[in-house]
Amino acid sequence: MHPMREYAERLSDSRIFLFIVSAVIGIVLFYALIGIPKVGVITFDTPIMSEKTKDDMVDMIRYARDDASIKAVTITMDSPGGEVSKVEEIYLEVLKLKAKKPVVVSVNGNALSGGYYIASAANFIYVKPSSNIGNIGVISTLPEPWKPDGEQITTGPFKISGKGRRSYAAQVDAIKQGFLMAVTTQRGDRLQVDSERLSRAEIFLGAEGIRYGLADALGTGQDAVRKAADMARIANYDTLDINKAMNITFSGRFHSLKEVNKTTTPANYYIYEELEEK
Repeated sequence: MHPMREYAERLSDSRIFLFIVSAVIGIVLFYALIGIPKVGVITFDTPIMSEKTKDDMVDMIRYARDDASIKAVTITMDSPGGEVSKVEEIYLEVLKLKAKKPVVVSVNGNALSGGYYIASAANFIYVKPSSNIGNIGVISTLPEPWKPDGEQITTGPFKISGKGRRSYAAQVDAIKQGFLMAVTTQRGDRLQVDSERLSRAEIFLGAEGIRYGLADALGTGQDAVRKAADMARIANYDTLDINKAMNITFSGRFHSLKEVNKTTTPANYYIYEELEEK
């Protein structure tokens, strides 16, 4: 072989070798600096009645949104809902998360009322055959009629309660309409049931929910993780338990509205309240 040709072949082999080594080093450095892509897993398995519960949920969503290594998020849902303003804040945070990363919900047991409100903000919803979803509506505690007691002076009859009972009933209906609009907006063309039926606050089993477009498919939490990764277009990934990473756990105890002290200040709830057995 001609010396120059032999030299050229060796040079070419060296360049190929250097290219391969550089590529391997680049991949190693990438994963060392950026980390293996992750699917974040959040568990919401509680009523949303306290400020702390709401803050914990919001903090986990923001953690998932701001961590660059987390490319997609799943939310395991088992909640009967909760107080209106708290549910709405969590819902808005999920929408912000969805604007940056895919969000997939897995309904473990219940996504009722406010639980479903939050779930509707996701890109995709998995249910189990026995899951309960829906119950779209509002429960409210009306203000107690104010009576002068000789210790308190007000400048108007609604200074404490804000409005009369009749006006308050109209406000509750407006809150319900906002709930309906959120669901119809997020589910879009997938929804196969009209607003009139949704307004009845029915609870649907998993398969029914899929048929009516309130959910997308039967599946488990693992299915949700795979779906989220697929939507984020990542093939090699780890999962991150965000509850564990942030040391957040919930009691899971059903919080009855009967446990809420009734005052002159009215309150609204997106929550499923079971009937008492007699």
